[in-house]
Amino acid sequence: MPSSDDWTWAFTSQAADQFENLDAHVQDRIVSKLDEVVGSEWRDPDDFLEPLTGGPFSKLRVGQYRLACVLDRESSVLEVHRIEHRSGAYTADD
Repeated sequence: MPSSDDWTWAFTSQAADQFENLDAHVQDRIVSKLDEVVGSEWRDPDDFLEPLTGGPFSKLRVGQYRLACVLDRESSVLEVHRIEHRSGAYTADD
């Protein structure tokens, strides 16, 4: 039976700035994935996320990008706090 909660998603100002700097194809993929996560009839948004240790965020994979998210259950909002290319977490100076 579908959940009665109507989930939505939102960018923080930082994530919105990062989103604006992506090309249109990547933006479309991210929006489609976020719509899928909050609109799934049979799965809770939590089912799509992977918890990250040592912080408040969960990770959502979208192609080569990783979105740092928080589920606000009280408001039924999936908050996207950061959008980063997955290579960005593993950069080295040398």
